[in-house]
Amino acid sequence: MKYSHSKTMAVFYKIVKLVKNGVLMIIHIYAKVSNHIK
Repeated sequence: MKYSHSKTMAVFYKIVKLVKNGVLMIIHIYAKVSNHIK
């Protein structure tokens, strides 16, 4: 039980990390695009 729980947490943290990276990338691209529009 403990092993499967830690495995689930590892997967969860991996997903959170990917989402955070994705959001940061989108913000970065959006900032670039909005600067070009101005």
